This record gives sequence, C-alpha cells and structure tokens, in this order.
Amino acid sequence: MRATMRSTLPVLLVLIAATTQAADFATFSRWLDEHADAPSDGLAAGAYDASRLAELTPYLPPGYLEEFNFPELALELTPTRHYAPHALYTQATERFIDQASIGAGGELLAYTAGRPFSLRAITAAPAEQAGYMVAWNHIQRWQYYGYHNHAVVSFIKPTADGVRGTLLEGMQGEGHVDRSVTMFYHRVYLSGLAMLPDSDYRMPVDGADKLLFKEYLELLSPFDIAGLKLVIERPLDQTLGDQVNSYLPSERRVRRLSAKERADRWIGTHWTLDDFEGYSGLVLDNTWRYLGRKVVLHVPSSKHKLAQMHGPLSIIPLDRWQLRPCLVVEAVPKWDGHAYGRRVLFVDEETGSITLALIFDRNDHLFKVIATVYEFSDDLEAPPPELSTPRWRASTVLNLEQRTANLAQSSSEAEFEAVDASYVKQLFSVSNLTSGR
Repeated sequence: MRATMRSTLPVLLVLIAATTQAADFATFSRWLDEHADAPSDGLAAGAYDASRLAELTPYLPPGYLEEFNFPELALELTPTRHYAPHALYTQATERFIDQASIGAGGELLAYTAGRPFSLRAITAAPAEQAGYMVAWNHIQRWQYYGYHNHAVVSFIKPTADGVRGTLLEGMQGEGHVDRSVTMFYHRVYLSGLAMLPDSDYRMPVDGADKLLFKEYLELLSPFDIAGLKLVIERPLDQTLGDQVNSYLPSERRVRRLSAKERADRWIGTHWTLDDFEGYSGLVLDNTWRYLGRKVVLHVPSSKHKLAQMHGPLSIIPLDRWQLRPCLVVEAVPKWDGHAYGRRVLFVDEETGSITLALIFDRNDHLFKVIATVYEFSDDLEAPPPELSTPRWRASTVLNLEQRTANLAQSSSEAEFEAVDASYVKQLFSVSNLTSGR
C-alpha cells in the first residue's frame, strides 16, 4: 500500500488492502467475473467522495481503484448518455456491417467502410476471433478525417503526504512536475472514409489504396528536444508494418525507426508509441482474446477545456464521469522481447474509444494503468461531422512500481477538420521533416 495513502474509514482500509496485495491478472479476472453484471444504472447520479469509495468497486478494476482513495476525492457522476456516430458513418455501417471477416492471421478482410462488426457477431464468435473483431472495430471507429491539436506532457513524481510541488495549470492535487514537453500532433485518415462513397471511401491522394492513415508529431519544447519530428504511415496490410521516419535535430538527419523501438518508452515517459489513447499500435502485433462486456467509470464528455486533475499525483480527473458499457479484450504481444506480458483494454461499445488500459508485466503483475478523457458536443442535438466524434482532452499513465506518472493535456481544441490532398502531401512529406512546420 502506498505509504502516503490516507484513509477516511476503516472499511476503506480493508478494501484497499485487499486490492493492493495482489494487483495481478488473476485478481483482475476474479473482479471481472464477480462484477460482470454491474449495470450501467448501478450508481445514482451525484457526488461521490472517499467515504463512498466502496460503491465504486464494481466499476474500477483492482490496481486502479485504490488511486481514488484520498480525502479530497470529488467524483461527479452524471447519467450515461448515448453517443451515436455521425449519420455518414451509420449509413456506411448499415451498408457494410458484418461483410468483413477475420483472416487466419487476424487480418481484416473485405472491409470497405463503417463499423466492421456488429455486437451480435462479436458475442457469437469464439473468444479469440471476437478479440480481433473488437480490435478492428476500434481501429475503424468514426474519426472523420482525423484530428490535430497541441498538447503538454508532464513528468510527475510523488511528494510528501499533503505537499504540493511544482504543478502546471489544471493540476489541483499533489505531486511534482519534474519537467514538461509541448508537442503538435496530426493524424489524417486516407481510406475507410465513410463520407467519401464517390471515391471508393478513399481520399484522392497517392497511396490511399494502401494506407489507413498518416501521423505527424513534432516536439516544440524544451529546447534540447525541440524540433524532433515523426512521420508515421499505417498500411492497410499490417503485415508490412508501420513506416516510422524520425528527424533528430541533434543528428540533422532522418532515420527509420525499427518495430522494436515502438515498444520503448517514448521520450522517457511511461508511454510507448503504441500506447497513445490506450492503444495505437498494429492489431497484428498481438494475439487478441475477447473477455466479455463490462461497465466502467470514464470521462467521455469533459466539462473543462483544459483537463482538471486531482489526487496524490494529480492524475485523477476532477470532472463529470459516466458509467460506460465497454467490450473488454486482452492483447498479448507476439514479440517475446516486449516488456508487456499483456494489455487489457476497455473499449467503449458506442464510440470505439478506449476508456482504460491495464498493462501487465511478464510475471502478470499490473504495473501500468492508462486512462483517457474525452469531450463530446452534448449541447448539440445533431452535431456536424467535425463535432460528432469524441475529442481527446487528456491521457494519464501511472507506473505502479515506480509511483511516478505522466499526464498529457490537450492545450488546444482537438480539431477534426476536412483536409485536402495538397495539405496531406505537404505535411507528411518525409523530405520536409528537416524544415519548419
């Protein structure tokens, strides 16, 4: 148990001790079985503090639950809302749903646009096949043309009980920010575009028949790493692997990253390149298994433009939460040298976003927890395409062994905008990596 943890009631001491003693995959599996039937209306809307932590047990997995045990806990629970994708995506789904299939190696076959697999097909399939179905539904979720934004990434260390170190805007708890990094990010999808039926659901650019998306990432500060840039190309045929080109200002050259480097800690954080938004890697890099359906607590529609956090490391959202029905899958890396033994991902049934990711080491001990915060246009009855997706506001990653964390906060709106071919060619040109954006 964390030495600085302060409990408010004897029952909480028993609760936290029970979960902390064995935060491993077996403990998680027992929790999943025990609370599989916890309903999406199982908690009344209202304010929850540390004295009511026991009520949250069915909705927060062991290893993450105890992070909510601090005196200042303020969790606002709001009714569960429905977040249907835009009509363009729904129409494509109705046209093509369940026409795709899973190949012998887990590949997605005969996919055109929309959601590949229905919930009915997933729950009827064997667990191994269903796991791939959920994974591909996540990859092909409604994202319009993709999005861009600016973000601040903080490196957080613990402080003495009740002590606030140096914190950044939006961090209202404890902990100390050792350093921070600012960055710009843009992902653009080239194929599977539900709004482009007249061009075979592809953007009219070179390579759209072979690529799912392209990503651009640039570090803007601090000065010692400013100018580091990445261009990532995700192929439709995942057996080819991502093409990741990196420009390092210190070396003044562009180099290609290996697949193994994707499993390394990204710029010293507890995330890898495959951990963004819960999971952003290749489906075929893992063996997948469907574990069932589960309702969990999540922030799908933040009320803050800048994510607000509290708790001992300032990584617990101080926000409005919902109980979200999720599909739970396990992903075991195929590479024997990977530091991860397995991931457990909670995928929102409606949006396809990952609400929570549990990372287990090779000994099946839980050692990382990744959580996300999104924004949705609750005030719009029929949002236009650019406002009809969950918009990323923050991600947190906690290393349970080191008791350190990272917080990534969106410092600008996550803009889902239509883009044209000339913009794609300019932004994602590898030859332009050595020039300013």
